[in-house]
Amino acid sequence: MRFSFTLFIFVFTCFISRAGFAPPINDELINAINIANTSAYCSDDAAYNNLEATASTYGAATGWPAVGKDVWFKFTATKYDVNISVSGNVNAASTNTLVAPLVSLYTYDPITRNVGEMVGSSTSSNNVTSFYKGALILGEVYYIRVSATNNNTGTFKLCVDNYFPIIQPGQDCGTVSVLCTKETFTQLNVTGTGTNRNESAGTCLGTESNSAWYMFTASKSGDFTFVITPTVTTNDIDWVFYDLGIGGNCGNVNSTTAIRCASGSGVTCNPVYYKTGLSLTETDLNEASGCVPGQNGFVKYVDMIAGHTYALLIDNFSSGNNGFTLEFGGTADFAGPTASIKVDKLNPCTDSQAYVFESNSTNYASLKWSFGEGANIASATTEGPFTITYSTPGEKVVVLEAKATNGCNVVTTQNFIVAKTPAQPNVTASKVNLCIDDVLNLSTDFLNLASYHWSGPNGFTSTLQNPVIPITGPENIGTYKLFVQVGDCISPEASVDVVSVVARPEALFSIQTNNKCESNQSFSFINNSKNYTKLNWDFGTDVKTTTSLSNDSKELTFTTAGLKTITLTVETNNGCTSTLSQTLLVELKPATPEITTNQPAFCLNDVIKLSVPQQANTSYLWTGPDNFTATTSAVEIPVNNLNKGGTYQVTLTSGTCASDPATLIIPAIAKIPVAGFNPEPLFDIKFSAPVPMVFNNTSLYADYYLWDFGDGSTSTDVNAIHTYESEGTFKITLTASSNNGCSTSVTKGDLIIKGSASAFAPNAFSPNGDGVNDEFVIGITNLKKYRIQIYNRYGDQVFFANSIFDNWKGTFKGNDLPTGVYYYLILGTNLKNESVKQSGSVTLLR
Repeated sequence: MRFSFTLFIFVFTCFISRAGFAPPINDELINAINIANTSAYCSDDAAYNNLEATASTYGAATGWPAVGKDVWFKFTATKYDVNISVSGNVNAASTNTLVAPLVSLYTYDPITRNVGEMVGSSTSSNNVTSFYKGALILGEVYYIRVSATNNNTGTFKLCVDNYFPIIQPGQDCGTVSVLCTKETFTQLNVTGTGTNRNESAGTCLGTESNSAWYMFTASKSGDFTFVITPTVTTNDIDWVFYDLGIGGNCGNVNSTTAIRCASGSGVTCNPVYYKTGLSLTETDLNEASGCVPGQNGFVKYVDMIAGHTYALLIDNFSSGNNGFTLEFGGTADFAGPTASIKVDKLNPCTDSQAYVFESNSTNYASLKWSFGEGANIASATTEGPFTITYSTPGEKVVVLEAKATNGCNVVTTQNFIVAKTPAQPNVTASKVNLCIDDVLNLSTDFLNLASYHWSGPNGFTSTLQNPVIPITGPENIGTYKLFVQVGDCISPEASVDVVSVVARPEALFSIQTNNKCESNQSFSFINNSKNYTKLNWDFGTDVKTTTSLSNDSKELTFTTAGLKTITLTVETNNGCTSTLSQTLLVELKPATPEITTNQPAFCLNDVIKLSVPQQANTSYLWTGPDNFTATTSAVEIPVNNLNKGGTYQVTLTSGTCASDPATLIIPAIAKIPVAGFNPEPLFDIKFSAPVPMVFNNTSLYADYYLWDFGDGSTSTDVNAIHTYESEGTFKITLTASSNNGCSTSVTKGDLIIKGSASAFAPNAFSPNGDGVNDEFVIGITNLKKYRIQIYNRYGDQVFFANSIFDNWKGTFKGNDLPTGVYYYLILGTNLKNESVKQSGSVTLLR
C-alpha cells in the first residue's frame, strides 16, 4: 500500500511542479501526507517538494527564522522515539534542489483544532536537516512540518524512523537491564565498571574494564545462541553467561553459576577475529585470555530451561566508550508480556461500518490502547472488547501496549484502511486489435490507497495500476478484468476485450537498376513482404513513369537524378502495419562537357583558366601536363614554367556514372619578349629641329615590334629612323610582341628639341642663390659630342664637363670662386659630323 500511495504523491507533485501554478497537495496541515510505515522509512530522491506552497497561518517553529513555504506530513507513533531528516541539494549530482531545509514536529486536535509544537533537537549540515524527539505517546498522530529559510523552494527526500530507544545497561548486576524479547539491539557508549569491578571474579574474565549487565527469564526451553559484534572492529569484547536458576537474582552471581565464558584477545591474534558469542557448532565451554590455539571467540550453545533466570555480562576490554550489537538465536525464548490484538469487522465497507478490538495479550500487568485518528474512543486500558467507529476514512493504526511487573513492555499495532466499496473502475486498452510483438497497455484511473487486481488470458495477473503486456500470439486474445481494493473493500469488476492478435506484417523489398547510367535507365522495386493484406508504395513526387509488375512490385523512371527515398507500408486486416524505407541514388551518365579557357595562347607568368559548367551531385577530375590534377569545375593554373602547354582533360562523375572525357589543347608556352633599344645620338644633347634619330632595336624573343616616337608617329620596323620636325620633349616607346600574344614595352626619354639652332654662351652670371642667372649655361644645340673647359686668369683649369647639361656653378672643388673674369673653350661635333670650336670669356659676379 505504501508503494502505491507514495507513487501517487510523487506523480502528483511532479505534475504540479511542472504546471508551476497550483500548490502541493499537502500545503495545509489538514491535507498532510500520511507516512504509514515509519520503521526506517525513506522516500526516493526528489519525491516531495514545496514548490508553489503557501505559508501556514501557524507561527514559525522554534529556531526557524520565518514560516517560509511549508508543507505537511503525518505518522502514528508506534514507538517512543523518532528521527526525521530532510535532504535537499546535497551535491551537484543530486536531484533534490531544496536549500537550507527546516523541520519541526506538531500534534493536532481535530475537535478543538489546537496545534501544539513538539520541541526537539535539530541539526543541519550540507542541506540536510535532522530532527529528533523522544517520549512520544504511542498511538498519537504527529505532524511533520517541512519548510526552508529565505522562502526557498525545491524538491527533497524525507526519511522517518520511529523506534524504541536503545536499552541503557547497568554496569553492576544490581542495576541490570532486563530483556523482554530476543529483538536485536545496538548498545552505544559503554564505559566504566560501576561500583564493583570484581563481580566476575573467579571466571575467565577476571576483573571488568567497561561492563554492561543484562538479565532475562526463559519462558520456553530450548537451545540458545547469541553473537556480539563490536561497533569498532579493533575492540576486544569479553563476556560471562550465568544460569541463576529459578527465581535467581544478583545474589546468585558467582563463579559456580557462570556456565560459559570467553575472554580471548581475538583482535591481536592471527587469524584475527572480533565477533564472539554462543554457537551451535562449537564444543568448548570457555575460552581463556590471550591467543590460545584453536580459540575463535565462540563457545558451545546453552540449553536454556524454562523458568530459569540468566544473566549476561559483556565487557569491552579496549579503552574508549564504544559499543556493540547483540543478536540472539535458537529455539528458547524470553519471558515477557505478549501483546496481541483480535479484531472483528462489523458492516465493512458501508456507512455503518465498525471495528471490534479485543486484547489477547499474556503475562501483562497493564494494558494501554490507542485507537487512532478519528476514533470515537481515543484510548482504553482494559482488554475490551471495544466497538470503534471512525469519523474519517483512510489509513488507521491501532496500538496496544502490554507491560509486565518486571518492567518489560511490548507493543503491537494493527494497521488497516477505513473505506467504502469503491465504484467500478474505468478500464481502457491501448488497442484491441494487436499484432505479435505489440505491447498492450491497460490503464485505469488512480484511486487513493487502492490496490489493483488485474487478470486475463494466458494466466495474466498484475497488481500495477497500468500494466504493460507483451503480445506473443493468439493466447493473448480474450477478456482482461480489473477490480480495485481499498483496505478490505472490493469494487465491482470491470473488463475490456482484446479482439484479435495476428502475425505482424513485415515490409521487405529490394531495388534493381536497369540500364545503369544510361538515359533510358529504370528501376525495379521487388516486393518481398510477408503476412500482409494491404500494401502501399511511396516513391515521392519525382516519378516520371510507373509500370506494375507481378506480386505488387513496380518499375519506375524518375524525372531527375539525385537521392530518392522509397517507402513501403504493409498492413493486416486488423490494422497492424510495418514500414520499410530505403534510399536510392538515381544516377545518370553526365554529358561530355565543353571546356572554356580565358585565352587561346599563354606566356610565362600568365594564368591558364579552364572551366566546365557546374552541376549538382557531380564530381570532377582534371588531368594535364606537368602532373596537373584538380577536382573542381573551374581551375586556375599558374604558368610558372614552359611545361604547362599540352592536352588538358576533365571527366565528370555523378554517383558511379562517369562522362566521356573532354579535352583541350593549350599551345606551347612562349617566352615573354624583352623589349630594348638604343637611340643615336643619345638624349644628353640640346637639340634644335629638325633632328634625325636612329633607334637600334636590342629586343629578345619577339616576332614583331611597334615604335611610338612620342610626336604622334609610329613604326613597325625592326630598327627605326625618325626625324623630329618640331620642338618639344618626347618619350620613345618600343613594344615587342610574340606570335602567341605575349608582349612587353620599354620607354626612354626625355628627348628635348628646341625650335631653332643656337650658339649662345652668356658673358656673365651671378651664382648668389637668388634663382636668377645662378649658373653658366651653354645654349649651343645639335652637338652630338661636347666638351667645355674653363680657366682662371692664371691659366688654371677650374671646370670641365662632357655633357652640355652640366652647368658651371662658379665653384672649384666645392668652393666658391671669387668675382672675376674666367675663360672657356668649347670643342664638339655637330649632327653633320662637323667639328665645332668656340671660346670666350665670362664674368663671375658675386
